[in-house]
Amino acid sequence: MSVRPVLVVDDDPEIREMTALLLSGGGHAVETAGSGEEALALARAVGPAVILLDINMPGMDGWEVLRLLKEDPATASIPVIMFSIRFELREKLHALQKGAADYVTKPFDVEGLLERIARFVGAGSGERR
Repeated sequence: MSVRPVLVVDDDPEIREMTALLLSGGGHAVETAGSGEEALALARAVGPAVILLDINMPGMDGWEVLRLLKEDPATASIPVIMFSIRFELREKLHALQKGAADYVTKPFDVEGLLERIARFVGAGSGERR
């Protein structure tokens, strides 16, 4: 059985690489994408265990990516954690209403993020074959 990676999506290469490094240090396989289009293609190709998705990206933003992921039967069941520098309760509620599994604010607490991701990776391990 192959390990399904965590897909980190952020247009900022420094945040993307730092997050990938922290997650891989926490024992996770990681794939990264720098745009919404790349994220959708990777989600379909690798079937990640969970997607950490930045909201504010040029071109296709995180809201559009989330909508397209949830509309596609091939990716609809993948848990998506929205990832933003902004924390407003209304934005978190919006994310959850649109199908996100969770919402994390940048800068994030490393241990807290690892715990959240582990919860989704563990929960989804038996769902897909």
